[in-house]
Amino acid sequence: MYFAGLDRVFGEGFGEKSPIGSLPTLPEVVEQAKQEWHYAQHLYNQVTDDDLIEYAIYLMKASEKKYIYLLKRARREGVTYTRYR
Repeated sequence: MYFAGLDRVFGEGFGEKSPIGSLPTLPEVVEQAKQEWHYAQHLYNQVTDDDLIEYAIYLMKASEKKYIYLLKRARREGVTYTRYR
């Protein structure tokens, strides 16, 4: 069983096998986190308002930490993702 606290972050039942793929798999969550990080970087490069710049920096740091955490978790669990092979 995965950490109980992750259900609050990623939704109830995260990481458990789900019927007919209704919940994302760990590789899918990693990919989504990577896309969120890239979006945050793009946002930072586009905004000019000081408040939006601060928000973009916050979003970039948070999404990077989330992505790195999920990558480490996937490695620990021996999860591989063959989408790019």
